[in-house]
Amino acid sequence: MSDGTLTRPGAPVLGRRALLRGSLGLAAAAALPLTACSGDEEATDGRLRMGVAGAALETLNVPVASAISDYVTMFALFDPLVVLRGEDVVMRLAEEIEANDDATEYTVRIREGVEFHDGRPLTAEDVRYSLALLADPEESPNYAQFYADLDRDGLEVLDPLTLRVPLMRPRADFVEAGLATFSLVFPDGTTGEAWEEGIGSGPYRLASTDSGGRVLERNDAYWDEPAVLDEVEIVSINDAETRMNALRGGQIDYAHAVSPANAAAADDSIEIVRGGTSDSGFLALHMNTTLEPFDDPDVRLAVKLLVDRQAMVDTVLHGQGTVGNDLVGQGLADFADDVPQRERDVEQARELLESAGVSEVTLRVAELVPGMTAAAELLVEQAAEAGLTVRLDEVAADTYFADMETLMSTPFQSLYWANRPAATHVAGFTGERGGFNVTGLSGGEYDEMLDAMQATVDDDERREALAAIQHYLWEQGGDVVWGFAEQLDATVPGVSGIEYTQALPRLDRLSMS
Repeated sequence: MSDGTLTRPGAPVLGRRALLRGSLGLAAAAALPLTACSGDEEATDGRLRMGVAGAALETLNVPVASAISDYVTMFALFDPLVVLRGEDVVMRLAEEIEANDDATEYTVRIREGVEFHDGRPLTAEDVRYSLALLADPEESPNYAQFYADLDRDGLEVLDPLTLRVPLMRPRADFVEAGLATFSLVFPDGTTGEAWEEGIGSGPYRLASTDSGGRVLERNDAYWDEPAVLDEVEIVSINDAETRMNALRGGQIDYAHAVSPANAAAADDSIEIVRGGTSDSGFLALHMNTTLEPFDDPDVRLAVKLLVDRQAMVDTVLHGQGTVGNDLVGQGLADFADDVPQRERDVEQARELLESAGVSEVTLRVAELVPGMTAAAELLVEQAAEAGLTVRLDEVAADTYFADMETLMSTPFQSLYWANRPAATHVAGFTGERGGFNVTGLSGGEYDEMLDAMQATVDDDERREALAAIQHYLWEQGGDVVWGFAEQLDATVPGVSGIEYTQALPRLDRLSMS
């Protein structure tokens, strides 16, 4: 089994072991099975039942899926070209990725001998179809943001295992900010009802599905180390408290995303698994900088100043988290840790709000993860101290991301996202091309800074440009990142091999004793 390599402009060729450098919590463990195909850990019999949050509409239609249950299932059924684990870019189906001198074109070479579940060989034509579909804003509203600069019509199959990937502008960060974020590969021509068959090249196959969940069975023909368990049953349980009760009652063996309160109160009959910094999420209040009253930078600053971040972490996360500083990527590569920590200043916040004539706002919130409603309720109290009335608009969690138009046009909302390296985050969540730019920050000076950073092929110069962008976001942005919550899962004793990809549990190394 050969090491995957990534060739960046202005940088040496990096083998997979170089890409897996460093150790951040469980991200280090996640890297181990990828460095060799020794087969030290043999597949064992067993079936594990995992409870995860679902949605009103669950689907395996990759471009439109949005439920956690869908994501967990899809990452078991389909393989990505590359994947982001913590701050590391790890090769999977891609064996080598090479950029030209100005980062306007990439050559992707895929592994030989990979087969889909139905026996078809995986080729560059499948990769071409997958990237073109993921980059189509009409067909792929969730992921097109990561491929806004991809020239879909120019994708060219050079041979059965090689694909030419042209871009519409220089993107030296294309692998980290695009491919590594989401690059699942599916068979050429997959459409309509064929999605629900779940035909991929991943470590598990789809055995059955019903209204209560899905059953996955080990793919013994997998190109990498086979999965450990015979079967994994994915059970949709939306409420975190209900998932924990199901675990205690023996209905499931693994509860994904439990509340900090439940984690703090767990006894010896429950094992709590902590994701660490590399597998955490950030909790934020997003102010849309294009809509009143948050188009006024003084109002945005006032909200940032009135939030008691430490109280949020202590109360909502039960102390099981870290205070945020209005920037994403904390604890990961290239984070601007020289930015001063924002401190609470109620009096200054009051003065700014009075000067702007703002006394009332509405916050849209859903219990997307445990504690978000409690955080909103605590914000109501904190804002009142600065003379600001915050009214809550509570909506259903299972439909929150289904309404993209509302998501992108809400003046003030509370959201939870996976903590990703700063370069990855700014590419998808800020700027004119950012598909999830819920703060609306774009245009003029900012887009010039972002475009210049992404086109810079020298790694050191690109880091300097990224640092300047983070300083700008801290001063002018619409994000109040008040805290980071590490991924908290719960299992019965004996479950092991838990590894994550962007805070999602990988199923292939899971085992039970």
